[in-house]
Amino acid sequence: MKTNLLAGLLTKTIVGASLMFMMNTMSFAQIVKTYASSQTNRAYGICVACFVQNPENAVGSNEDDYSTLLVPVGLLGRTEQTLIFSLTNIAADTNKLVIGIGTDQSILTAQLIGGVSVETFLGDVSNNDYTSINNDILKLGGTDASRGALELTMNKPYDRVKISLNSGLLNLNGGFRIYYAYQYKDPFISFMAHNEDGQITLSGNIPVEGSEVTLVNTSGKEVYRTKLRSKTFEANQPTGVYIMTLQTKEGKIYSKKIMIK
Repeated sequence: MKTNLLAGLLTKTIVGASLMFMMNTMSFAQIVKTYASSQTNRAYGICVACFVQNPENAVGSNEDDYSTLLVPVGLLGRTEQTLIFSLTNIAADTNKLVIGIGTDQSILTAQLIGGVSVETFLGDVSNNDYTSINNDILKLGGTDASRGALELTMNKPYDRVKISLNSGLLNLNGGFRIYYAYQYKDPFISFMAHNEDGQITLSGNIPVEGSEVTLVNTSGKEVYRTKLRSKTFEANQPTGVYIMTLQTKEGKIYSKKIMIK
């Protein structure tokens, strides 16, 4: 009886330790962050009180200091800050963008900051993904109710994100705070490409059948486009580095840097 009890306790201990190790490993894998390394900012409109306060605080790995976008209530104007990464998401092999935000209000809500928007760029070229903050991208639930985070799944190549505060926001006279911006790779979004003998085979958990795939060379020229009937296709391209973009039947877009040998 004692032997069975000890064996059961030992089994539970081993299983518990194994689960803890797996959870720690997964957590460690998920917190590799690439932070924005520089910034630019500007204000628009006839509004001398519209500006970005402490703009450098939004850059780097300190997640507790912040810049403040100011547009006083009742004044016409817009203030924006662009946070710039040293690498594109393709080069960094990431698929998520997180922006730490907050206000001086006791409780942060999507309604309170509905006039704030985000937009990504590759250099000076917009990805045409201008988005106003809503409950789909706003993540709340931390210990500080005045803070939250915007989390976006990023499939188009980008190296900077612009955050804009427009005039007319109710009850945001204390400004809109930006704490940080970072990229990371979500291990649950899998998209791989294997090249062998001129054939490219896709793998991962993204449905590819019926999707459209394109290849763009290092000069920025599209050199290949096809609609997939299977996970394998023959591109017939010279050896080199390419940006492969996959658009699914549902309209979702994924990009990845590949080497054709």
